[in-house]
Amino acid sequence: MSLVVAWLLLAAPDADRLATEFFTADAARRAAILGELGPVDVIDAAEAARWRTLLSKLSAKGRKLKKSGTNYFLDGKEKRGKYIVAGGNGRGGLLIGLHGGGEGAGDAGEAAGTFGPIAGRFKCVGIFPEVLEKTERGWTTSGTEEFVLDLIEAAKRTWKIDPDRVYIVGHSMGGFGSWTLGAHHADLFAGAGPYAGAPIPYTVDGGPRSKVVGIVEGIIPSFFHLPLHVYQSLDDVQVPPEPNVFANAEILRWKAEYGGYERYKYVEVDGRGHGAPPGGHVEGFTWLYQFARDPRPKRILWQPVLPWKRMFYWLWWDQPVARVLVDARIAAPNEIRLDLAGASQSGFRLLLDERLVDLDKPVRVVDPIGKVLFEGIVPMTRSTMLMTAGERFDAANVYPARIDLP
Repeated sequence: MSLVVAWLLLAAPDADRLATEFFTADAARRAAILGELGPVDVIDAAEAARWRTLLSKLSAKGRKLKKSGTNYFLDGKEKRGKYIVAGGNGRGGLLIGLHGGGEGAGDAGEAAGTFGPIAGRFKCVGIFPEVLEKTERGWTTSGTEEFVLDLIEAAKRTWKIDPDRVYIVGHSMGGFGSWTLGAHHADLFAGAGPYAGAPIPYTVDGGPRSKVVGIVEGIIPSFFHLPLHVYQSLDDVQVPPEPNVFANAEILRWKAEYGGYERYKYVEVDGRGHGAPPGGHVEGFTWLYQFARDPRPKRILWQPVLPWKRMFYWLWWDQPVARVLVDARIAAPNEIRLDLAGASQSGFRLLLDERLVDLDKPVRVVDPIGKVLFEGIVPMTRSTMLMTAGERFDAANVYPARIDLP
């Protein structure tokens, strides 16, 4: 046995130890661990497969949920982080149901009562969280958005849930939540169902019935692939129709310009006020449930708005530039066309695997005018697998290779 081979055999257990430490380390230590992997970072397909199994086991050791009833995820004594578990056994997936409410109002029990039976009908585990702060936009304030994501992570550790079968729905303020969280994390979900709730609009004078002139950034572009079912009654006075009517027109405009939005349905009725459609929301979810997530779309539109949302499908941006429209697509075999709309590409990475490109051949990255940004063989590395596995508990989003743009 050569000294080189012997050294490699001794080094591999060190890599496993670092991987184990990574999942309990803080951000600074995680960054250091990725650097320490340097001498044993590049790996072959067999080692990548072994490490995928290892990382799956390590990431599965995190927080889990109670399997029924009303519980508190963040602080049981203070009753903070309330969530209700209802529905099925998880064989059909996971349904996240967001309640309505507003200033000083909102109860997870309302969503559990509305969507729990639907979850049971489709054999989905139903998780019904309660906002941490009861405001009109409670689903995106005071850490509630992160709380919902943590519940999803924990649910996938608790039940054997297909990660490509996670749905988010909601009525009223919950509709705002499913519009917004669905867009921000479109790479996580199989579908979003906002009912009698709307995305945040830009209006002429800020009034509830004022003319809508736009939808807040980070919403419309990110639904390029995510199945979306929207329900609005024209006589709804609590959530007036103007924002959803405008958003529907915008999606159709984006579809005409970019393509995509193939799994989109807008249901507009009159005479239902702020209520559900006749028969409830089961018909809407039946439509939504025909779709599963595509974790490797060949084209991605992303308009980041959250500084902590670094990974979106096979894109990674260390410090995402807010409101910039990113357009990335597999333009030809082993060629990626990337448009950052003039933003700096510093810290931008392309995450790759065999489902996107042939890693045995050179990969080429070009900008919209054909300038070559990168060309060459992309190695498989432990650091790429570890950084993507550590971002969230989702085996489909562990990538073995990456391109770091200069």
